[in-house]
Amino acid sequence: MRWLVWFLLIVSAAVGLALLMRFNHGNVAILWPPYRVDFSVNLAVLVLVLAFLLLHLLLVGLSKALALPARVRGYRQRRQHQGARVALRDGVLALFEGRFGRAERLAQTAREDEILAGPAALVAARAAHRMREFERRDRWLELVEVDPRSAHAGLMTAAELALEEQDPARAIAAIERLHGKGLRHIHSLRVALRAYEQSEDWPRVLQVLRQLEKRDALPAAAVRGLRVRACRALFARHSGDAAAVRELWSSLRSAERALPEAIEAAAAAQIDSGDQEAARRLIETAMDVEYSPMLLPLYTGLDRVPARERIQRAERWRLAHGDDADLFLALGRLCIVESLWGKAEEYLERSLQARESVAAHVALAGLCEALERDAAAAAHYRSAALLADQGQRARAPGPGQPLAAPSGSPRAD
Repeated sequence: MRWLVWFLLIVSAAVGLALLMRFNHGNVAILWPPYRVDFSVNLAVLVLVLAFLLLHLLLVGLSKALALPARVRGYRQRRQHQGARVALRDGVLALFEGRFGRAERLAQTAREDEILAGPAALVAARAAHRMREFERRDRWLELVEVDPRSAHAGLMTAAELALEEQDPARAIAAIERLHGKGLRHIHSLRVALRAYEQSEDWPRVLQVLRQLEKRDALPAAAVRGLRVRACRALFARHSGDAAAVRELWSSLRSAERALPEAIEAAAAAQIDSGDQEAARRLIETAMDVEYSPMLLPLYTGLDRVPARERIQRAERWRLAHGDDADLFLALGRLCIVESLWGKAEEYLERSLQARESVAAHVALAGLCEALERDAAAAAHYRSAALLADQGQRARAPGPGQPLAAPSGSPRAD
């Protein structure tokens, strides 16, 4: 449709021009003594138009000829840039495919483009790291830092690769440089958390963990596991120093002090430092709020606290929280300390009825020995041995099954 409109416009213009020239009877005279040239105005207009067109074409051709070297350079640069982009794309794909040598070669090709030099060096650094060519990897990372647009990505990559190499000191140095520039995004905090965990810098683990928890950046199970591990390590480090344990406990957040594992670690550290009264207050306060069986063995072992007071407190817990095998076991052991043989046997028997355990059988066996009931003591020892053997067999891997990995805190990555 468009070509038809243009055709009609051209025909209309030609017809109008022909009609205009038909009624034009003027002449143009050019005097060049002794010569005189006369021709019509129509011819003069036609000659002027043709001369203008020829001059225009001549100037355009001259301009294009002068601009030809620049156009050739631009064409070559575009081809080079396109080749570098293709090389970088193929290098990234090769890196994810596991073809690390090819990825590094393609990244070297992509570095010929100045704009892509930084990203290409990052790809090459990761590929060299996967091939365990650590010297080449470090050279690539140095090239990344030269490019200001890729410097932050280079620090992040250096930290991640250092963690894979089990070098937390270098990872922490890179992360701290990144954080010093004001960049504290979630992934950098996750990498920092792993680095502090590897270096066993537990105060900083707790600090970073609190920041990640505010942003809901980690699963609740991972947060709890790392928090428990950090608290246990910190209290074990300060075990034997009562003042340091109290200061550490007061520095914890309420969510951390509410963990039964943290309470257990703090109480154990206080007991090791000789401050059983502080451990008693800590355990009793926690147990009054929420029942936790893991605190009972520590409470039972507070030999400087009168056993009758501990029995009364444990009875109140039983009334508040209900019957429990561990609580019956603790009451039985406390009654043995006070030589309440009948009550001790009753509590231990009720513990076995609620849940059979090696500790209850051993406690009953000791009680029977104290009462000179050797046959009953031997029966309980035998039951404890059989129960322990069954538990060990249940934990052992079957034929063809891999050995269980050591349990640890959930990873934050």
